[in-house]
Amino acid sequence: MRLCLKVAYVGTTLYGWQIQAADQAMHTVQGLLEHALSRLAGSDIRVHGAGRTDAGVHAEAQICHCDFPDERYARLHDMRHSLNCLLPDAVRVYAVYHVADAFHSRFSPHKKTYRYQFWQDRSAIPPRLIPFVWQCGPLDREKMCGALKYLGGRQDYAFLANAGAERENTVRSLPEVALCEYSFKPDFLPMQVLEVTGTGFLKQMVRNMAGLLAEIGRGKIQAEDIPGFIAKGSRKDVPAPTAPAGGLTLKAIAYDEEWFPVSEVSLPRPDKYYCERFQ
Repeated sequence: MRLCLKVAYVGTTLYGWQIQAADQAMHTVQGLLEHALSRLAGSDIRVHGAGRTDAGVHAEAQICHCDFPDERYARLHDMRHSLNCLLPDAVRVYAVYHVADAFHSRFSPHKKTYRYQFWQDRSAIPPRLIPFVWQCGPLDREKMCGALKYLGGRQDYAFLANAGAERENTVRSLPEVALCEYSFKPDFLPMQVLEVTGTGFLKQMVRNMAGLLAEIGRGKIQAEDIPGFIAKGSRKDVPAPTAPAGGLTLKAIAYDEEWFPVSEVSLPRPDKYYCERFQ
């Protein structure tokens, strides 16, 4: 039978989603899941993920699938519990679904949402947030919001793509780009959160977008410079850093209801919300 798993993980100590080398497999999410599933199945199990997250990047709702022996599954009282007993605390299986054999976690989704969290207070971070934010210092929210209109829609995102990944082209579609603000009064400056929804993403594209927005928020780059970066079509022509991996989380992956419903895990309602939507 084909099983689909909804998985969350803290990527701080992991080498990313994908197995890169056999001796590092147990430091990747894919490797840990395959090891646990293979033990339960009594045979080797291959896991296919909806997307690859880099080393240090987190996920609230990564989706993956595998083919699992029917007879072995029938012996398990609780598949989710059995898997979580074999996984480290940094990786948790939230749900296990039966899906049609035609389902593929990578090719079946129609959109993904990533979240990047900017922590503006240089003095301290609440301990529970330390692994999940970039302590970048104060940013001008209005300037950042003014840049969002240039960053969405269907266009060539070569200017935000790092080299090193196979790709047919660099055109992608981002129907929604938003900047949310969450208060931590009276002790801290508010946290700014970038949320990007798209049908596909290039290598480190969201982290590069976050780095660009941070430079705009610091006043080092103007929002009006972005069309020029797009026209040049080269990452090296954008004078902004790649934002650290720890601030990035794969928030949600959406599939058509014909496959199965997948709920999202969300932050509380933001204090301020600015969103650009594109046709």
